[in-house]
Amino acid sequence: MKLYPFADGHCDFLAFIQSRQFDIADPVPGQHIALPYLQQGNVKLQFFAMWPNMRLPQSAKEQCLSMAADYQAMLKKHPVFRPLETNFDPLGEEIATVLTIEGGEAIGEDLETLHQFYDLGVRALTVTWNYPNALAHPGTESDAGGLTAFGREAVREMNALGIAIDVSHLNDAGIEDLLRLSNQPIFASHSNARALRRHTRCLSDDHIREIAQMGGVIGVNFCGEHLTDQPSSCLEDVIAHLEHIMEVGGIRAACIGSDFDGIGACPEGLPNPSALQKIARALEQSGYSQEEIYRVTYGNLHDYILQFC
Repeated sequence: MKLYPFADGHCDFLAFIQSRQFDIADPVPGQHIALPYLQQGNVKLQFFAMWPNMRLPQSAKEQCLSMAADYQAMLKKHPVFRPLETNFDPLGEEIATVLTIEGGEAIGEDLETLHQFYDLGVRALTVTWNYPNALAHPGTESDAGGLTAFGREAVREMNALGIAIDVSHLNDAGIEDLLRLSNQPIFASHSNARALRRHTRCLSDDHIREIAQMGGVIGVNFCGEHLTDQPSSCLEDVIAHLEHIMEVGGIRAACIGSDFDGIGACPEGLPNPSALQKIARALEQSGYSQEEIYRVTYGNLHDYILQFC
């Protein structure tokens, strides 16, 4: 049985190191991302998002600086993790990492802060979470406008620096603006297909197609509310969204963006990364070739983000 490498474009592990005592090597109950689970699932590339909790008294910037320090401490303590570089070999024992920010609140209205986070290793930024910020409006504000004047300025700066722009959580008008303004491919780290689940966190077929045409990728997330309108979700729902994205955007458009540690109930059969090979098995049963499965499980996301690393 072939063991496929996996790349995961989004998790919220870093947000809970301090508040819930998450430990990458020794998981606590309810923790999804952990070294033993990543190794069991053959995860070779993991994005680590810094999500600032706007209900906390600390500023978004302060929270992200603290999470960046926790991330660096994790890399130092566990050298099996290493930031993704061009010479990374997914056949080896190491796990490549990419540091990201989830929510433009972290940079406020200060492009120097964007530079500061770039210097700390941030290589992707999710423009919004569920609240409006100085850059744009979230999908929950579907009638609001697109990017703000500062948001457009930030896009130009991220293009110049080499920070990937993530449209997950962003409203349609903001995505439209990014498709016009960005001179680098944009991506959706953890979004699903609106044709299968009508939800503000899911992308229209037009946006899937346009993101794919400019060289971006769409990571299917495992949040049940974004997969189905049923009370619970399952592996088959994940496969359905992957297949729809491939049908609309092509084989090279689809990848995984689990949102592990950022969701409540996981799909049945996918409790944590240790079970990810089930996705490869299901794609095999659907008749996809080994090369096509490799593209979806690892190659697409790796090749996309490598241009920013």
